[in-house]
Amino acid sequence: MDDSLLPESGLTMDEAAPGDILAPDVEAAVVACLEILRQTPAAVVTDIDGTISAIAPTPAEAMVDPGAHAALALLRERLAAVAVVSGRAPQDGAAMVGLPELTYVGNHGLERIVAGVPWTHPVAAAMQPAIAAALAEIETAARAAADVPWLIVENKGVTGTIHYRLAPDPVAAVALLEPLARAATGRHDLRLTLGRMILEIRPLLAVNKGTAIRELAHDLGLRGIVFFGDDVTDVDAFRALREMRQAGEASTLRVGVLGPETSPAVLAEIDVSVSGVAACAATLLALAARLALTEDR
Repeated sequence: MDDSLLPESGLTMDEAAPGDILAPDVEAAVVACLEILRQTPAAVVTDIDGTISAIAPTPAEAMVDPGAHAALALLRERLAAVAVVSGRAPQDGAAMVGLPELTYVGNHGLERIVAGVPWTHPVAAAMQPAIAAALAEIETAARAAADVPWLIVENKGVTGTIHYRLAPDPVAAVALLEPLARAATGRHDLRLTLGRMILEIRPLLAVNKGTAIRELAHDLGLRGIVFFGDDVTDVDAFRALREMRQAGEASTLRVGVLGPETSPAVLAEIDVSVSGVAACAATLLALAARLALTEDR
């Protein structure tokens, strides 16, 4: 965690915590978030899995924390934007969160839904057959090489994800899958990235969560941006926000939602942290309440 990049808060603890009793990590995050969101127009941006939704055995089993859901709805009433930026397809993210008034960026920036209107990167759209072929090759080779009932292959259209969270031996699972995935992505001119118990396949495009947040900031003229993330796939966003802050483009805060699988790469790029999804939800709820209190004064 880079403490040198923390904003110096102009809020006192009494102003930021009117009667609330919160865990120390949540309190610190709320105070820091409030300072950034005073720079208007402002937005809260969040990942889904591992951030506002606990990591589940399979993607279909994941559910958004009810507190986070309520907080995002309240925050949208107070801020210029609330956006969900995820590796999931945007339609999937929108269905999970269930708030049509939010902006949904999916597949690491390759797709989005803004004001109900979907958009897909045209080059990524053209790569869908290659994504499907690579996923099929990986799955066929893996099932031929070993007994892998735990393997889940998810075709998300413009990207694909190979899940091995259910494997009894994750180290052996990734040792089996990664060479197969590297060979398939090489054959089809695709990119392979690794995340929490997943391997992800994407087109070779300079598009990621960081570029997506930059576009959102540019489109809305944002001056304050708070981002919640948890995984190595969020590091692009963390880095982009650091660069924007250093360039004087916007005030930004990078909140890491930590768990037992948190990567050192995440720890190196965050400003403050909270411990798990429940703490993230508590932070969002307290933030919404205090923004409302500030407006009512």
